[in-house]
Amino acid sequence: MEKERSVKLLIISILFMLIAGLTVVFAALSTSLNINGTAYLDAAKWGIKFENLSSPTAWGTATTTGAAKIEETKSSEITGINVSLSTPGDLVRYSVNLVNEGTINAKIDNIEKTVLTEEQQRYLSFKVRDVDTLSEVKENDVLKAGETKQLIIDIMFIDDITKDDLPKQTSTISLSYKLNFVQINDLSIACTQFEKKNAYSIGDEISLCNSKTGKSEDFYVMRDNGDTVEAFAKYNVNTTSNLQEERATRFKFANSDESNKKSDCTGMACYYGYWTDNTSDHNLLSKYGTSYPVYVFDSNSNLYSPLNNYETYLKSTLGKSSVTTKLITYEDLINLGCNSDDNTCASAPYWIYSTKYWTGSAYNNNNKLWGIPASNNILYTNFNNPKAGLGLRPVITIKKSEL
Repeated sequence: MEKERSVKLLIISILFMLIAGLTVVFAALSTSLNINGTAYLDAAKWGIKFENLSSPTAWGTATTTGAAKIEETKSSEITGINVSLSTPGDLVRYSVNLVNEGTINAKIDNIEKTVLTEEQQRYLSFKVRDVDTLSEVKENDVLKAGETKQLIIDIMFIDDITKDDLPKQTSTISLSYKLNFVQINDLSIACTQFEKKNAYSIGDEISLCNSKTGKSEDFYVMRDNGDTVEAFAKYNVNTTSNLQEERATRFKFANSDESNKKSDCTGMACYYGYWTDNTSDHNLLSKYGTSYPVYVFDSNSNLYSPLNNYETYLKSTLGKSSVTTKLITYEDLINLGCNSDDNTCASAPYWIYSTKYWTGSAYNNNNKLWGIPASNNILYTNFNNPKAGLGLRPVITIKKSEL
């Protein structure tokens, strides 16, 4: 679009504040209680503040004057953000940590900020975003006790504008931005929110929430079975915490068995899979099936115990009694769009290959197992390969009534 590159100066001044209001609600009792003894209350601490305000980073011809700072006696206030913008595309960025050093969970009750005029919105952008999600800070965002979030503060002269949208004269614009926090007791608000449906489609997201921690276990729907849905974990499971995590445990699918090994051979490729017999042909054991690919995941796998632990967490801690778990199969991948001719998943949904994980399906009677290497390929690799870097990514089946 046509732009005027010599324009009047924009001078932006911003006051950035936290207002942390503590709200405590006591339930009314309907009966009289006589209590003999002594009650001890742990000291609770309410403390939300800013820390580690960065120096400004400027793009284009943008400049800053003075030094922005967190007030020493009032760590909930940032002053001195003074920015000059003269050319479309100019940008100034600060980062700052939002810290809950207290023992009480909090959420943003509301945000008070200067509302730009319709004319100003055409050429000026002022956004505060969460570094992890890159989404704008919003009402009901949770800051748990002991948690720190990094925020980005961006002040930008909008680049994609026409000459008619440019300011006609030098302008000084004063902005304020206040985050009002209140106490929360139920952390379910921090969990991933999703739309509950009567019928789900492939790729729909569902979430199982821990209301005590605000941590949800998220899944992509693979199949709607009527009363139940089958869904694929968003991330791999960390075998220490028994929770999904972006960086989770990776390990061998199973250990080598010295009794099921090629003679006169060294190395992990010399071992046959536990799904074969000890005859010279190393035939597939009948309990698994009659042909490959075949689902062989069971207690012989190193993933068996961690998967059971995860299922127990979903049932006992999250109260989802109908949940069952398994590993994804080679057939599941094909049904979701992977191609068996060239073993690629380019036509499958992106979440199929967003992490590295083992399937439960064996490739052949030697030692190969199917897996996904976090690319749009399906690979087969040695089941006892510690360098495969594949993890545990569960499939769950759950009643819709428990969503």
